[in-house]
Amino acid sequence: MTAINFGRVVDLQRVRRAAEPAIVGESGVWTYERLADSVHAVAAFLADRGVGRGDRVAVLGLNSAEYVCAVLAVYRIGGVAVPLNYRLRREELDFLVRDSGAVAVLCESEFLPVMAEICAPLRLRASVVLDGAGPPGWPSFGEVLAGHAGLVTPLAEVGFDDPQRIMYTSGTTSRPKGVIITHGMAALNVTAQTTELGLSSADRVLISSPLYHVAAWDAPGVGVLFNGGTLVVMRRFDAPAALRLIEEHRVTGGIFVQAILHGLRAAADGSRDLSSLRWIIFGAAAGELYREVRQMLPGTRLVQAYGMTEACSAIAYMDAAHEVPKAGSVGTAVPFVEYRVVDAAGVDVPPGGAGEVVLRGPKVTPGYWGDAELTAEAWRGGWFHTGDVGSVDGDGFLSITDRLKDMIRSGGENVASQEIERVLYTHPLVSEAAVIGVPDPRWQEVPKAYVVLKAGAELSAEELIAYCRGRLASFKTPKSVDFVAELPRNPSGKVLKRVLRSRSFGDPVSAG
Repeated sequence: MTAINFGRVVDLQRVRRAAEPAIVGESGVWTYERLADSVHAVAAFLADRGVGRGDRVAVLGLNSAEYVCAVLAVYRIGGVAVPLNYRLRREELDFLVRDSGAVAVLCESEFLPVMAEICAPLRLRASVVLDGAGPPGWPSFGEVLAGHAGLVTPLAEVGFDDPQRIMYTSGTTSRPKGVIITHGMAALNVTAQTTELGLSSADRVLISSPLYHVAAWDAPGVGVLFNGGTLVVMRRFDAPAALRLIEEHRVTGGIFVQAILHGLRAAADGSRDLSSLRWIIFGAAAGELYREVRQMLPGTRLVQAYGMTEACSAIAYMDAAHEVPKAGSVGTAVPFVEYRVVDAAGVDVPPGGAGEVVLRGPKVTPGYWGDAELTAEAWRGGWFHTGDVGSVDGDGFLSITDRLKDMIRSGGENVASQEIERVLYTHPLVSEAAVIGVPDPRWQEVPKAYVVLKAGAELSAEELIAYCRGRLASFKTPKSVDFVAELPRNPSGKVLKRVLRSRSFGDPVSAG
């Protein structure tokens, strides 16, 4: 059916609000008329070169209106978009292009030397440079538009379970996993986001995370176009620029991962008018950061949330009525998702007890691209196993406490690293913190903390350990602290603890 193909959104909005802004970015204001014309032209170009239903199309670039247009064009012809992480090395990009079986590539000029080399031995049907001119065989975006101007590309028939995208996980594990996002999942996510956030044509949403990630594309991301609103797109996140854009374009919302919140907090001096912000979405920010953001944005709904690529973004959102009394929780399930917290045997743990979060529902991925073994490992007993440790209180509110692999086993006790991190965040000189377990000949593992201090702060490891000792059991207290300039994070803002482990087991970093 064509109705579920999100590429249809440009046709609907061109009729309803042709002259209204769909996207605001570095290339200017794109009205819905301009966006629709461009999507049809790019789709016609791809179709002319034999790209169609089920074909994978890789897209590599920074955030831009052209990037959004390219992906919507892939949807329109029934292709499968493969957004690529521009931070990856050549070998990693090469693997993703080959693993997905991409038959076409749309790429920005900044990454063209690497991508052209990767694609040289492949029999691509189409290749496009999203900005500027390209070498022979790589027409520019402008040439594609000029050569197919005025064409109307039929909307491809797609099913609820047909793949719309393959989203490769960005690196909390060592092996990339191609998460299948179906057309049905994406449609239900737009519905859930609209319901949870009350989206309308009046919304102007800042896109500050990379568009190759669900944090930017789906939360609520292009769902804003479904409602006739405007995307204010940043090429790369920059805190002062984000504050300027919020004020200038009267931005009403956005997803601000923890790293972005830290940047906004540091850059905000009260000189910008941020009163247009109606809501912001973020993960389980620590108490100190939460309090500071609330002070900075007193009239804004602060939506603590839990999501993952495998659920096309949202799993749980905090509602406005409970954001204060249930602070620290990530809320309750969004529409089309159901969760439980279970023990190792798959049995529900009692309220308040810790266990693995498992999911099911039509908004949850059917599996991983080309990997039946990994899919079977994740889907067990009719539930998708997230690998996250959490608990549910008596009212059904979910809290995320750790990743299963991040649990520290110390002296026979299980220690949640986030419990220690929450204590570290209460120290007035601590800006960011992450805790891992390191081998110990006596206790098997002991906690080790990596800490970013606030600007100009001075604190010794001994002082911080003593602070924790007064608030934690001895086996939970960090045995060592390293002070670092920043924590390694993936594009969604999650700390890459595997990187910290590799540092801990290899060369030390700024030992305190």
